[in-house]
Amino acid sequence: MLEGEAEYWWQGIQQLLQQNEDDIPWDSFRDEFYKKYFPRAARDAKEMELMLLKQGDMTIAEYARKFADLCHFSKICQGNLADFEEWKCLKFEGGLREELMNFVVPLEIRNFAELVNKSKLVEECSKKVAIARANRKEASRRDFIRDLAPEGRNFKANGQFQRQNENQQNGNFLARNNGNHNNYNLGEEEGGQPQQTQDISICSRCGKDHGNRACRYGTHACFSCGDYRHISR
Repeated sequence: MLEGEAEYWWQGIQQLLQQNEDDIPWDSFRDEFYKKYFPRAARDAKEMELMLLKQGDMTIAEYARKFADLCHFSKICQGNLADFEEWKCLKFEGGLREELMNFVVPLEIRNFAELVNKSKLVEECSKKVAIARANRKEASRRDFIRDLAPEGRNFKANGQFQRQNENQQNGNFLARNNGNHNNYNLGEEEGGQPQQTQDISICSRCGKDHGNRACRYGTHACFSCGDYRHISR
């Protein structure tokens, strides 16, 4: 399985390891191979990565696969499987996300394969619960909007009706002002009172509305109080 540069390396190291035509021990081959292609610094970095490994955004399957790969390079996980099985379970639980850890840790599972399977089940249940909550929240929001919808339509209709009345009143006001524009200016220049827009009673003498007061047009009296010592247009 050694090709290219690795094949050339093997041809050279084989002569050093093989003595008296005996088979080369696997441990000896592995040690020499690691010295060449997997030095101690790289192995220490992998072991440190395992110690700091957390699930984060990974699924349980991705987290378990990454965990198992890094365990191959850990000195703790070498030797008899039963000696480090419990350590693997404790380390795996410690890296789970908080919402999953709260359900998995109390189970006290000390078989790594079983722990991974139970963690996957908890993850699936958590996803289903989250989806159900989101659906209930969305349904509640739709019901709330539906309950408010009739009132909202009435409010909109009332608002349109009110704006139509206001526009109609404004149109009538402008029409009256345009129709009496000349008389209005004349009344102001000669002392008449400004014409009112409601209940208008036009005086035949001055062309203005001064209510029940006597018309003072042409009398040189104050249009406000009737005094002759001053004037008010």
